[in-house]
Amino acid sequence: MGGECVLGASDSGQEASRDTWFLQDWKAGKFLIKGSVAGGAVYLVYDQELLGSSDKSQAALKKAGEVVPPAMYQFSQYVCQQTGLQIPQLPAPPKIHFPIRDSWNAGT
Repeated sequence: MGGECVLGASDSGQEASRDTWFLQDWKAGKFLIKGSVAGGAVYLVYDQELLGSSDKSQAALKKAGEVVPPAMYQFSQYVCQQTGLQIPQLPAPPKIHFPIRDSWNAGT
């Protein structure tokens, strides 16, 4: 009986160290994912020159409005094919017209 208790105690110690290792790797993984997303966002802003003139920003916003809805539809169709799930048809996104040029530096 005494041997079983000692063996059980050593197993729980190994389990605890395994759990700690997993949590440390999980925290590092979350940090790397968040850092990658943030870095990608910074690169995208720089690459699309969104911090430049209002003409470029407005053109990029218009381009995103044209590209994103079809991409989301294609992705949802892919998910349906891969998983066999049926995603209900969503209503069309509202049309948003926000002229950046008219409000650029309007508060100063």
